[in-house]
Order: sequence, then structure tokens, then C-alpha cells
Amino acid sequence: MNPFYEMFNQSYIQQQAMLQRQNHLNQVAEVQKSAKALKDFLDSLDKIQPAYQQMASAEYCAIIYGYFRKHGMIE
Repeated sequence: MNPFYEMFNQSYIQQQAMLQRQNHLNQVAEVQKSAKALKDFLDSLDKIQPAYQQMASAEYCAIIYGYFRKHGMIE
């Protein structure tokens, strides 16, 4: 069907609205999941003794650097 005519199709409009709502709910769940993972990570830092914190910091930086390179944020 021509997309121009679909904008008057009530069923199509409802289907698109439902897909957008489902996408929104999925993204909210992903934000919550990510926030929990960040909290768990930060809580885990309390278990690292001061003598090992510099080593941990270097490893975190390497992971962040790798992530940024993978996603084209840095060269």
C-alpha cells in the first residue's frame, strides 16, 4: 500500500503507536538494567584495597578506550 494512504489507515496508525510504545518500554528497561549494572560496579570498588586501585583504574581506562574506539568516538 502507498505510504501516503497508510497515514489515514486507523489500523496502521494503531500498529505504529503500539510499536513505538513497545520500543519505549524496552528502552526504559535497558536504562534500568544499565543503571543497576553501574551501581553493582561502583559497589564492587569498595572491595578493592588501596594498593590495587591504580591497577584497577588502568584496566578501567583500557576498557573505556576500547569501547570508544569500537564505536568510532576516537581514532
